[in-house]
Amino acid sequence: MKNNWLLSIMLIAAAMTSCGRGQGQAGDDADSDNLRGWQWIADARRCLADSDFVAARNCIDSLRTNCPMALNAREQGILLLDSIELGEARQQLKQAEAYASRTDLNIYARDSADTELDRAVTKVRFYEKKLTHDIANHQNH
Repeated sequence: MKNNWLLSIMLIAAAMTSCGRGQGQAGDDADSDNLRGWQWIADARRCLADSDFVAARNCIDSLRTNCPMALNAREQGILLLDSIELGEARQQLKQAEAYASRTDLNIYARDSADTELDRAVTKVRFYEKKLTHDIANHQNH
């Protein structure tokens, strides 16, 4: 619901800035790319909300491929991709925690489980820091 409201505001803002610019074909292409770009972002956010990380990543890839002039949407796509990676890392961490908490593991399986748990924790921390960094350095075009 919150994402739909934000998307509506962004689409209205994009429509308002595109009206009456008089930039000709180049401006129209950029406006069209921006609109389509924000639609890809909305689709990716829906997929992320459903924990469908593959589909969310595919939406971001489609944005990059199909909307080269949608600079602000592409910038948001970078942040969204960080969120996708973080969500996926958190899901992997939950799985690693569940496996490591099993009591029926032999010594070798326990060692592997502990290693996977350490990797999962490190991955989550990395993407949390990366997302924080990218948000702090976010630019509008």
